[in-house]
Amino acid sequence: MYKIAFDVMGSDLGSLTAIKAASEFIKEHDDLYLIFVGDETEIKTALEQNPIDKNKYEILPTSQVIDMNGSILDIRRKKDASIIRTLELVRDQKVDGMLTAGNSAAFISAAHFILGELNNIVRAGFMPTMPNAKNKLTLLLDVGANNENTPEDLINYAKMANIYYKEVLKNPNATVGLLNIGTEKSKGLELQKQTFKQLEKLKNIKFIGNVESRDVLTGNVDIIVTDGYSGNICLKACEGAAKVLLNEIKKEITSSFVRKLAALVLKKSFKNVAAKFDYKNHAGAILLGVKGICFKSHGSSDVRSFKATLRMTLDAIKNNIVKKIEKGLIENEY
Repeated sequence: MYKIAFDVMGSDLGSLTAIKAASEFIKEHDDLYLIFVGDETEIKTALEQNPIDKNKYEILPTSQVIDMNGSILDIRRKKDASIIRTLELVRDQKVDGMLTAGNSAAFISAAHFILGELNNIVRAGFMPTMPNAKNKLTLLLDVGANNENTPEDLINYAKMANIYYKEVLKNPNATVGLLNIGTEKSKGLELQKQTFKQLEKLKNIKFIGNVESRDVLTGNVDIIVTDGYSGNICLKACEGAAKVLLNEIKKEITSSFVRKLAALVLKKSFKNVAAKFDYKNHAGAILLGVKGICFKSHGSSDVRSFKATLRMTLDAIKNNIVKKIEKGLIENEY
């Protein structure tokens, strides 16, 4: 039985949405047990509307929440905050992994102090899985865990993501690109130039050179490493562009009776494309580099987003990804 701790507090849509997602997800997975962390009254009320077999979950009641307006100092002030107690379950090995949609800064800081980083990892990074045109997934990191990074950080991101791609996504031949403003080797700031030189030297990494933001959704590269500031901008630009484009297509094909008739013929194709590039189907990001399987879902997560993050968390647990990354960083000759 796999155990996941679910911090159901702090998201924009509240605990009811999180519990509804969990209720739907757990019915599809007989090997899953959930620990809901948060306000006990809220959780019980949500469970009345979205019942779950009582043998498949328990509640860890907490009295505090670090909301989206909270400070990272709250991780010291609010010892009974749901996000703190959830991470403590991971630290104490009472669960196999966790997820939250709460305050990102508090989550990152708390994970640092409560779990700590793997050997030789100075800064953990957020890594989402992004859909692409080749029906594969692209890993992009860091997407916002840090505002500044060193070349050593980006090298470690490439190594960890390479192991993740092999073990979780089952592709041992992933390609790695460095996000930059051009493909030429001389492009970029000192961070990109120094990182490029070091990536070229790695033996077990298929480094293909610099890539641009327009390459993220093409599927021409499997792993893209970058600093957290640039990565966050890139991620949100991709999500925003996909959302606007899909909405514009929908408006156009429903703007007249003739177009609506034509749309009926192409309905399945449109639905397939929309599903492929809908970020809600890939809403989670793992905090890669800490001593535990920890996932962050969007603060605005709906039921579909939470279910996607639960699926990603369970996949990472089943593949024992943190242990494999830890072992790989020690044993692999890069």
